[in-house]
Amino acid sequence: MADEVAQAALDRAIDEHEQLLLVYQPIHEADSAAIYGAEALLRQRRRSGEIREASVITEAAEENGGLELFRLDSMVVKQAYTDAAHWPDGIRLNVNLSPREFEEGTVLDRLEGLVTSCGIDTKKVNLEITETSYIKHPRETMKVLDALRERGLNLWLDDFGTGFSSVTHLQHFPIDGLKIPGAFMKELPGDRRSRAIVKALVMLAHDLGLEVIAEEVETQEQLDFLLELDCDYIQGFLFHKPMTAQAFAQLLRRD
Repeated sequence: MADEVAQAALDRAIDEHEQLLLVYQPIHEADSAAIYGAEALLRQRRRSGEIREASVITEAAEENGGLELFRLDSMVVKQAYTDAAHWPDGIRLNVNLSPREFEEGTVLDRLEGLVTSCGIDTKKVNLEITETSYIKHPRETMKVLDALRERGLNLWLDDFGTGFSSVTHLQHFPIDGLKIPGAFMKELPGDRRSRAIVKALVMLAHDLGLEVIAEEVETQEQLDFLLELDCDYIQGFLFHKPMTAQAFAQLLRRD
């Protein structure tokens, strides 16, 4: 029954675009607090006007895959590219790619088509991928990632250090940076193990020539610890919650 409810919500949301909206959470340079860019996040607007995470919809799309997933992902990427095309030069857009995208051979063509139709400079785009993509479809994923890099798109490894993460993936993934998930931030800076893990991840990334974004940074103490490690970028409620495209555009004008 729960699956049927989720499927109905997915069908309704895709057919009625006004139920879905993108919000943008700013990403800041750690040392200067200047805006580096923003991550596009999907939200659902309820009939009551309440805005909440669209987890039911995205999970249903992931579960079903196929046309529904591609319709949803294309809708998200197209809107994000359209919004970001108007941002000042140098401001980056981080957008997530579903692991299921790599099961089909069309992801490269679709992304290229959206770049062209939306008129966005590829240098602005940071595509966030997870290791799940590689684990399930290593050969296909590597071919697509190499092709995306050749076309000027930047690749970031999301949620590194969770699930079945392997350091060997950092050897092979053609990536520009990695994101440290919020799970490691929650106990900082008081927890010794969390400090050791985050320190090791930042040092490893930098030694490999990668940049680092720390997610879900909420306190000044967490920021101070990350600054000691020379972490590159910060994302979290300490600076800003996710906001509408219009609010982010206003923030850029003030920055």
